[in-house]
Amino acid sequence: MNPTPQINGFELDQRLLGHPLAEIWRGRSFTGMEVVALVLSEAGSADPQVRDRLDLASRGAALRPGQQQTPLWAANLSTDRPYAITQLVPGQSGAERLLDSLDGLLGNDEESLAAVRSQLAQYGAVPLPPADQPAAAAPVNKIEMARQVRRKIGRWTYLVVVLIVLLVFTVLYSVGAAIGSAVKEQPPVEGPAAAPVSPGPLPSPALLPGVLKAETAAYAPPVPAVGLVGGTYERGADVQVVGEVGLPFAFGWPRPPVTVDLGESSSVLYRRVLTEKTPTQSTLDARIAVHPCKDLAACLAERAAFDKDWTTAFKTPVPATAKDARTWVTVRNGSPYTLTMTHAYTSAGRSWLVGVTVTGLTGEEPAAQRVLNDIWRQTQ
Repeated sequence: MNPTPQINGFELDQRLLGHPLAEIWRGRSFTGMEVVALVLSEAGSADPQVRDRLDLASRGAALRPGQQQTPLWAANLSTDRPYAITQLVPGQSGAERLLDSLDGLLGNDEESLAAVRSQLAQYGAVPLPPADQPAAAAPVNKIEMARQVRRKIGRWTYLVVVLIVLLVFTVLYSVGAAIGSAVKEQPPVEGPAAAPVSPGPLPSPALLPGVLKAETAAYAPPVPAVGLVGGTYERGADVQVVGEVGLPFAFGWPRPPVTVDLGESSSVLYRRVLTEKTPTQSTLDARIAVHPCKDLAACLAERAAFDKDWTTAFKTPVPATAKDARTWVTVRNGSPYTLTMTHAYTSAGRSWLVGVTVTGLTGEEPAAQRVLNDIWRQTQ
């Protein structure tokens, strides 16, 4: 049996199905959202064709979900064990539907899918219709149509149809080859050479759907400057640069950092930086959310919705005090000392909303201020 999958930002705690090529799991995201995950088994992960089929099925689930099908929430198709995740939505099917296409045959995993959906029904997923009552009529997509055809015509009739198609193809191929041979014997006609056509790049399979990965801007060393709240790093300060964690900016940290990838939603990146590996032992804690925008005007228009999402996820106060036209801050004294900031900025032609909450235990207030002020300075 494959071990429990470890996916950043998600906790999978109930194995619903073990299949030779994949497993179906139920779990939740770090925000508490119920999810269904399809994770390739070790055997499935080792088969390039299975990985390609999951890639294709995931793109369809992300961009063209059918009726009563939950769109793909997140996926990683380049990891050791590729996975696809959907939200568990009442009345809709989720990531389990991708299982059927993995072996290249449609309709042969219906018993496995029925077993999964019977278990998910108690959590609000699509229940199976009673045997004596047909399901309500709904538009049938191509995959479902193929399943219905196969059930109706039977295995033997299906094989006969395949043989007829192959026979027709063979005849047409032979005729085409004969015509091609005759054409080759004629002298070629000179003409201008066609310009080479380069296929457009496919989207990266690393994350579907989600935020396009950002290039991390170079870190600007500390210089004397006024911050938003309290003190800032002095020139030449000994800071640990936090970079290469998938954020569009780097920033300074007072001690060797422990970084945690909290995952991504369809529009927000979530990261965490600590001073200790165990959050309960960490005296300084920074949690960061980043959302891409079309431009600065769009960032400002989307700020209220963004603030609601990230402060709810991190259970922290909403930044309420405007420091300038693009920056809002809230300071909450006490234990822990808490700073929150929302800031909009543009870098390398892309616009971003950044949400930051920094907490520190007693004595860490100056360090928390310097971290927040440095993030603000790096995103000017």
